[in-house]
Amino acid sequence: MPMRSLSPNRLIPILVNGMKYSEIDIILLKGDVEEDEAVPDSEQDIKPRFHKSRTVTLPHEAERPDGSEDAEDDDDDDALSDWNLRKCSAAALDVLANVFREELLPHLLPLLKGLLFHPEWVVKESGILVLGAIAEGCMQGMVPYLPELIPHLIQCLADKKALVRSIACWTLSRYAHWVVSQPPDMHLKPLMTELLKRILDGNKRVQEAACR
Repeated sequence: MPMRSLSPNRLIPILVNGMKYSEIDIILLKGDVEEDEAVPDSEQDIKPRFHKSRTVTLPHEAERPDGSEDAEDDDDDDALSDWNLRKCSAAALDVLANVFREELLPHLLPLLKGLLFHPEWVVKESGILVLGAIAEGCMQGMVPYLPELIPHLIQCLADKKALVRSIACWTLSRYAHWVVSQPPDMHLKPLMTELLKRILDGNKRVQEAACR
């Protein structure tokens, strides 16, 4: 019996759900530790790293700075696997966005709005990741929504959760070319003001994300 293929409206909720942090992820990432700038860097944190590009690169999860590593690098002591369910789901959504482009949005936007403005930080964080993952493929279709979404993302740079602040930095970088195309006072100045604050953040992961 041939295996039934998944249509976008069935596949997208599965991928989106896979992009949310699990409880064990948060424990391994020390997601409840908001300030760690006073903790000395380990040798692993400051050693040279060499990278290969991948489709979607995320800014945290105890990984290499661009979310990738050399295939021959046998240093796998990170708290989380470099390719976990979350990253695979984000990469798959990025590929779908680049294939289907704006055709993907009717299936995704109803989910996305509920995620981005959700009161639970873990859900909101996954929504920000979804928004970043589709940036390249669905940019044209997202443009009408960006005047509302960019200010929301800038607000998320000041969220009380470090993992939300960090992913907001990454997602905003994916839409930076649209931001700089607008009048400077509209989005660019507020964004730069918040990013400079995040460079001085009490959390090292956020500092790193803000500098990228």
